[in-house]
Amino acid sequence: MNKNKAFTLIELSVVICIFIMMIIFLTPVVAIIKERAHTINCANNLRRVSLGLHLYAADHGDAFPANLRELYPDYVKDERAFDCPASKAVGTPEKPDYNYTAGLTEISPESQVIVYDLDGNHKGRTRTIHRINGSVEWVSKGAGKPR
Repeated sequence: MNKNKAFTLIELSVVICIFIMMIIFLTPVVAIIKERAHTINCANNLRRVSLGLHLYAADHGDAFPANLRELYPDYVKDERAFDCPASKAVGTPEKPDYNYTAGLTEISPESQVIVYDLDGNHKGRTRTIHRINGSVEWVSKGAGKPR
């Protein structure tokens, strides 16, 4: 009796089909996880910008800078803090991936939004915002410009 221990063509086809189905089902999950990671990294960037803004205000009579580029390199050491990872463009201190509301001070209302994502940064329906009180939140893009 000679028993062949090799795979048959049908067994090999079944295994390949199972792998293809796993890849098809996991692809959307990977995209969701990637978008969530971009959102978390974006929030961390806004926290670093927030610290820079408050350090700047402490040195300049509670006034925030006229633009974000004034923070680099004295208050925000890493220029990657101005780059939203979900954006296709690379943000720099001169052209950040975030909108900035100039003219605010430390005594402005705490709920006032000072920095927020550009419209094209995140594919989803949310945007990352930073308020004067230091909080970073995700809000719906459908609401227009954050307040």
